[in-house]
Amino acid sequence: MNLRPLAIALALLAPGTALAQQPTPGAPAQAPAPAASAHIEVLVLEATTGPGGVAPSLASLPQLRQPPFSAYSQITVVSRTTLALSSTPASTALPNGSTAGVVLTRRTPDGRYAVGVTFTTGGHASRVEFVAGAGEPFFTVRSSRPERALILGFIVRP
Repeated sequence: MNLRPLAIALALLAPGTALAQQPTPGAPAQAPAPAASAHIEVLVLEATTGPGGVAPSLASLPQLRQPPFSAYSQITVVSRTTLALSSTPASTALPNGSTAGVVLTRRTPDGRYAVGVTFTTGGHASRVEFVAGAGEPFFTVRSSRPERALILGFIVRP
């Protein structure tokens, strides 16, 4: 069985999660959002092809049982951190030696949260922005092989 397409698919979001939004080239810069009383939960998950199923503490996240994550038969929680979500960046260390920094970039007119996440490893940074409502998870994969993946989940908690 060729698992190479799985590694590519893991770079995409699972169906039902918030969509990442890329800034439009040439669009005017948005002013930072005012401080908010929200928090963001950062989930670090390890997915493998070993036995075990999805950790019971992740039962409320059905996205982890859908493609591309369903290709892994075991998903465990490595860490679960809660950070303040505001226009002031906050960060947490990741088990692969990198950091994830989060910042609230704005609130949308319908009350959703636009969140910028910056991953820094060895002096190199990459950034993704997602827009989600309170309680809507966003997932991304930081490293993957056919038998193992490091999945990061972000959930805004007002």
